[in-house]
Amino acid sequence: MRIHHFYPRNNNIGDHFVQRGIEGMIRRIVPDVSFELFNVNSRGEDRIEYGLTQSAVERANNEADLIIVGGSNLYEGNYRWRWGVHLEVNALENLRVPLFLLGIGSGSNFASPLHHPSTRAKREIKLLNDYAAFSGARDTITLDWLHQLGISKAKLTGDPATFIFNQPARENPYGHTVITMPPRRFWTSKRQFWNVRLRGRAMFKALLAVARSLLEKGQKVVVVCNDPMDLPIAKSLFGGWPSDVVVCPETPEEYFQILSTSRAVLSGRLHTAVVAFSLGIPFLLLDVDQRTHGFVKTYQLERWSAVPSMSGLEARLTDLTDKLLSTETADSWKLFIEKRDYMYARAMDLLGEALKPIS
Repeated sequence: MRIHHFYPRNNNIGDHFVQRGIEGMIRRIVPDVSFELFNVNSRGEDRIEYGLTQSAVERANNEADLIIVGGSNLYEGNYRWRWGVHLEVNALENLRVPLFLLGIGSGSNFASPLHHPSTRAKREIKLLNDYAAFSGARDTITLDWLHQLGISKAKLTGDPATFIFNQPARENPYGHTVITMPPRRFWTSKRQFWNVRLRGRAMFKALLAVARSLLEKGQKVVVVCNDPMDLPIAKSLFGGWPSDVVVCPETPEEYFQILSTSRAVLSGRLHTAVVAFSLGIPFLLLDVDQRTHGFVKTYQLERWSAVPSMSGLEARLTDLTDKLLSTETADSWKLFIEKRDYMYARAMDLLGEALKPIS
């Protein structure tokens, strides 16, 4: 089977986690499969050829058995783009191979309500789902949102990056603690100036305080950036610390190695927490927007999440981190892993049925 996979091929390594998750799920059902990767929009590494255009559809008709559109936040738009898929609507009329939508979610700005798409974006989202042979929603918030748009075929399948490893709950009392930097836009933003300046920067400072506290207790800390654009802020905050404290992995495999040897994860990024979940490693997620909240709500992780605030955040993060590193939480994490495995079984059943006519 030959698959053309369209996703956000940008510098945010989390989007590549989702690609790895989708490929892994497909390969477990159809081992003999090849993937060719394409940019789904202009924000990827290819600024000339991207998206579901007439030429992309013609190429897939000639070369592929299946098209997958799968990425993280593709249903969300903002003032610069309608939504995350560049689509030439007339091209879909010529599509002769099946189309799957996997791992797609909606989202929002920092500490904001769910994004409201434009009329044109709604029309394109509904049209793409009409043509799709399979539509998998990333989380319960996205699923409800799609159903409100009248897209009844969408099924809850979870974030594919959750299923990269599927390891049991782990206890590693000797590993390091990973602290993932939130994205740069939560430190400085023209459109959300005061919200980011007050609540966003308080979040960064709280993470810095927790990291300092862990180091003072003799524990090893690794501060990870998911995007090279986050590095300058991380280095300014953690300036003067040992050079190996702040890292920015270049590949998913390098990132997976850092996570796999960790004791716990304190994450300002959704997909670091998602992969930690896949590895069975306890984590604490900063619930910064609707994409993180969708993940929290889907797996009922409210106890292990923290909403950014101007006061009290440092104390809450410190308390939750201490609990995360204790052995008393092992049983509760085993229950979360059971929920993850249930979602995986459900997703694979749905995906397997959808692949039968093709494979």
